[in-house]
Order: sequence, then structure tokens, then C-alpha cells
Amino acid sequence: MKTAVVLTCLLAALTISAQELQYAPDNPAFLKYQQERIQKAAAMKTVDGHGLGYIPSPVDFSYLKGRTPAHTRALRALPSSYDLRTQGKLTPIKDQDPYGTCWAFATYSSLESTLMPAEERYFSVNNMANNHGFDYLYNNGGDAVMSTAYLTRWSGPINEVDDPYTNGPGHSPANLTVQKHVQEVLFLSLKASALDNTTIKQAVVNYGAMYVSMCSDFTNLYYNSTNFSFYYYGTSNSDHAVAIVGWDDNYAATNFVQTPAGNGAFIVRNSWGTNWGDNGYFYCSYYDSKMGYDENATFNNAEAVTNYNSVYQYDPLGMVGKTGYSSTNAWGANIFTATNSGTLRGVGFYATDIDMHYKIYIYRNITAGSPRSGTLELTQTGTFAYSGYHTVALNTPVTFASGQLFSVVIEFVNSSYTYPVAYEYARPGYSSRATSAPGQSYTSADGTSWSDMTTDDPTANVCIKAYAAYVRTVVGDYDGDCKSDLAAYREGYWSIYSLVNGMILLNGGAWGGSGWTTVPGDYDGDGKADLAVYNAGYWSIYSLVNGLILINGGAWGGSDSIPVPGDYDGDGMSDLAVYNAGYWSIYSLANGLILINGGAWGDTDSIPVSGDYDGDGKSDLAVYNAGYWSIYSLANGMILLNGGAWGDADSIPVPGDYDGDGKADLAVYNAGYWSIYSLANGLILINGGAWGDADSIPVPGDYDGDGKSDLAFYRAGYWSIYSLANGIILNNGGAWGGPDWTPVR
Repeated sequence: MKTAVVLTCLLAALTISAQELQYAPDNPAFLKYQQERIQKAAAMKTVDGHGLGYIPSPVDFSYLKGRTPAHTRALRALPSSYDLRTQGKLTPIKDQDPYGTCWAFATYSSLESTLMPAEERYFSVNNMANNHGFDYLYNNGGDAVMSTAYLTRWSGPINEVDDPYTNGPGHSPANLTVQKHVQEVLFLSLKASALDNTTIKQAVVNYGAMYVSMCSDFTNLYYNSTNFSFYYYGTSNSDHAVAIVGWDDNYAATNFVQTPAGNGAFIVRNSWGTNWGDNGYFYCSYYDSKMGYDENATFNNAEAVTNYNSVYQYDPLGMVGKTGYSSTNAWGANIFTATNSGTLRGVGFYATDIDMHYKIYIYRNITAGSPRSGTLELTQTGTFAYSGYHTVALNTPVTFASGQLFSVVIEFVNSSYTYPVAYEYARPGYSSRATSAPGQSYTSADGTSWSDMTTDDPTANVCIKAYAAYVRTVVGDYDGDCKSDLAAYREGYWSIYSLVNGMILLNGGAWGGSGWTTVPGDYDGDGKADLAVYNAGYWSIYSLVNGLILINGGAWGGSDSIPVPGDYDGDGMSDLAVYNAGYWSIYSLANGLILINGGAWGDTDSIPVSGDYDGDGKSDLAVYNAGYWSIYSLANGMILLNGGAWGDADSIPVPGDYDGDGKADLAVYNAGYWSIYSLANGLILINGGAWGDADSIPVPGDYDGDGKSDLAFYRAGYWSIYSLANGIILNNGGAWGGPDWTPVR
């Protein structure tokens, strides 16, 4: 009996232990650096004055040493030598002197290379060094995990020309435009031996230049300045970050100061200018004791900023540590509150192991504090071959309304490492700005019993991001590809053509009648414009995509009213709205609520020009009168503009988001000339630019899907479209419609 009791108690204790979070050990190199921090921080240069700056991350990657993923890209045959300098895959050599910013230069050596040769881009190291968000100062150094956090939270990359390196410490302008969304960074397996180089070589071939750390003792003990060859065989910590750009298996061992055990060298890109080394490059022996053994990363993803337009996150500093339940399996979850209506399109998180399997669950309308309550909207599974930060595009976007609670729940299943969940926390001297609050992040051993991370550490959050596309009113997007389509209407018949896809979506489909006004919009929140008409106070709306009548002759307005549909409550669905001699009445068809009934804004001579002028995802009450604009935010109860001058009595107001900042701009069209002013930024985007003529009808919209309205006009059945942002003619006189058809906008 006593034995049974003892065994029962032991089993209970083991069960409790298995349910308690365990934290991964710190990187020994980081702990060593912390002990020597004052000395090291003061020595961010080589003995001959070149800048360094690599500091070991607190995140340990040593368990990845020598491990090869089972499911990798199809391997290309690796030649005995390879050189990105001959492939058009490298931007010019840069010079980091006099600062300890090598880590940022190595990051962009990789990222810029992955875009080449299709795009030659130059990104701002100065901005990353100033705005990384960690405790280190500009000249104190950094690591690849830090640059990953900066990039994946969308703080950068910024164009070099917008924040040049010459600006220096503390001098980065605010509100610069992010050029790309980095959605993946691979933390590659570390070398286990001198000739364990396949992973590195494959990454260089598949992606481009690869970030790597090294020990920079470029004294005559290790560096041959005649052959530009380097071979370090000591035991000091790595202190410099560079980029591997190729290799030569037959590079002679005799080329080094001390002869290594065999031939072979990596071709390495430095950040000390072209006057150092072989025009900025050098050869590092395969037998070097540090290169490839501490931190290997590939910044292999730089997507267009139109992929997503919002990121939900609690971990701006990314992975600071890893945790789990003494098992290769663990669960993590974040609960978010939707700040605008939109669709969840992707989920980002870290894989802490190779061949990590994941299962994503998305819940909507959940109960606070309960990650797996509410409605399960989606499950999706997959596997990541490499450790690192990854984004999963959801197979089916999940829609949500402003103010809704939704959760992203992930089951992590590692191949062998027992700390599957990456998390952020305030680590003194490194990430002390990290903050958290109860009700944000949760962990679980089984997906059933959940623990709020703040119960263990009040600053901790699980590293899970949710990438969304706010419901952006793309004028005339009937197929949901976020690009305006050519649409014409004639006496109750609709014809719609997708310019981008070259497909006829509808040809003479009947909905409405002679004398009816077209009022297209997304009335059901599916991201696609519906066929909608208005006649003397009655609305009829048909979902072309779903084949459903949403409303047929519903009354809202009167014979003297002007229909002005828009999303006034931010739920992602167009509302029934009318304007009559200075008074607005708005009804939410989706929610059955009157938002306003006869609210005054404007006068009898004003033209309603509703739009989202403040970027909150909700249409504002706006009027135009003989060149003067007045705008009122119904949602916030604020006057945004009262009688601002832009245009004249002969101009046609054509508001739209021409600069892609998510806010409608003041725009007018006058006999073929366009003038556009960004109210949000106080900038004139164009003043009297010619596109069209006196007989043309302006029909602006986002025809190329770049998130910016294009200059477009319609004339007797012919469409001409010019991308102001890109300076490209998208269509010049393409026929769709006819002389007695009207363009639908």
C-alpha cells in the first residue's frame, strides 16, 4: 500500500512537472559577452581601425549543428566553385566605418542579394541601427535575430536615399516609407565540421548572399593581405558579421598564412569598403574555427507592401527566448482585438527546429481569456524544413469586424528540440522595452488547459503575428482581386471586364432599369463589389459572385436624395447612405441599424464626396462646393477639414487614395487635367497633370492592385488608365462599353 501511494505521488509530481513551462538555456557565447560587455562594447573595431559589431544573440542555435532537414528544396547539383559576383546577384560593396554596424550591413547584403537581378535596391542601415528597438546603442552592435525583429514587424527596410548612412547615430527621420514586407528569415543549420558546407552552399545558390558570423582577427597571424585569404583557428567569440557569396573547393591551402588541413574556401563579402581586401571581398578557409558555427541566416524574402496592410503583434522585439513543456509538442496562442474591419490573410511565427510541423487554428468571436472559444473559422497544417521566422498564407481568408476578438492558436511539433515556442520578454540589457498585459498570450501543453504568459513573466508574449488586409474599398472590384475592373451600365444592363486577368465577368447582365443610378459597393463583406442600383429612394442589390439578392427595392432615401454608399461603421460592408441638400442619412444593411438620420453636413449647393480621409477604415461625411472641401468624421466626431480650398467651380471632385497611405486624397479633374493633394501628408501629388480631355468622364480606381488609385477616364466606350505612382500607362483607349453606356463608379 505504501509503495502504491509513493508511486502515485511520483506520477502526479511528474505530471505536474510536465505541465510547467521550461525555458531554453541561454547561448553560452552571449553569457560570456555579457560578462565582458564593457570591454567588448569599447572595442567595436579591429586593431587597424575597421568597424565590427556582431554580438552573440541570447538565443542559442547550437542544437542545430550538423542537422539536415528531411524535407528541403530539391537540391541542385553543387559545382566545385560558385561566385555570386558573376551572377548579377550583388549590390555594390558598402563601408560601415567608423561604427559597429556590421550586423545590419550583413543583413542587407543578404536581403538585397535575394532581390537581384530583378530588383537592385539599396536599404538603409542607418535606420535599422537607430530603430532596432533593443537596448544596444547605435555603435554597440547587434545580431541577425535583432534585424529579423525589425524587419518582420515592418519597421523596415527603408530606402538608403531616405535615411543615408551619413545621417549617423540618432538621426533617422520619422514616418519614412517601408519598401518591402519581409515575411521569412531562415536560421540555417550550423556547421558540425570543416567540410559540412552543403547547407551553406545550397542557401547561396537558392537565395543569394548568406549572413554569417566570424572572428575578425585580421592580424598577420590569420590574414594574408596578398592573397586576401583568412584562416582563424582560435577560440575567441565571433565579433563580426559578413556575407558568404560563393566558394571554391580547390582554393589552395597554401594560400593562407597557416596551412589548414585541406583546400577550400568561402568567398566572403565584407563591409569595409572597396579599398580593403579584393575590392571588398576575401577568401575564408573551410577549416576556419568560427565562420558558419555560430549564426547563419538568410533574409530570403522581401514581398511587395501590398501583400498585407496590417500586422497584429505583441512581439515587436521578436524571439528573445524559447519555451516548452519538456516535450517536442507545445501550443501557443494570441488573442487580438480587430482595430478595423478586414480579412486575416496570413500568420507569422518562429520555427525553433528543423522539420517543424504546425497546425494553425483561427477562432472568431471568442471569449476573452479563452483562446479556443467562439467559432472555429479555419485549420491549416504544414511543415517548415528550416528553423527561422515564417509566414503562412491562409488557404481561406477569415473576415472580422472592427472590435471583434479573434485568436490565432498554433500547435508546434518539433522534430527533436523540446522548446517549440518562441517568446519575447524584457531581458535586462538586451530587450528591456518588451511589454505585455494579461489576456494577450497563452501557452498550453495539450491545447485544452491554457496559461496566460504573464503569470510566469509579466513582460512575456508568444511570438505569433497575424497579417491582415483591412477592407480597402477598391472602387469597382467585382472579382475580389483588389484591382478595379472595367464596368459599364446601360438601361439596366451591366458589362464587366477584368483588365488584369483578361476575363469577361459579365456581359449584358440585367439588374436595374432605365434611369436607375448605379451604386456598386461591397454590401455583404466578401471583398467583391455587388451590382447595386438606386431609384428614387429604393435600393436593389445583387451579389454577382454568390448569385444572391441582398435587397430588392428596399426603401432608404427619397426622390431628391443622392446615394452615397460607403462603409461608415467600419464593419467591412457598404451601408445604404443618401445625401439631400446638406443632410445625411445612413443605414447599415448588414446590422439593421440607423447610423445617422438627417445629420447636417454641407448645403444645397454641395456635392457629397464621402471617403476615408483619416485612414480609420470608415467613410467620412464629406462635401465639395466650388473648389472647397469640408470633411467630418462621423465615427470620431471630429471635423477633419472645413472649407479647405482645392479645385474650382468648374472642376469635378474625384477623391481616392492616390499615394497608398490608406487615406483618401483631395482630387479634382478639369477638362483632362488632374490635381491631387494629400490632406494627410500636406503634399501636392500632382497639379494640373494631363490625362483625358473635356469630353472624358474621370473614373479613378486601383486598376493594377498596388494600393494606389490610378488616373483613368472613359470616353464613348473607351478606357485610358495611367498609374501615377509608377509612371506607366496601363490601358490606352481600350474598348469596353459604348457611346450610350456610362462607366460604373
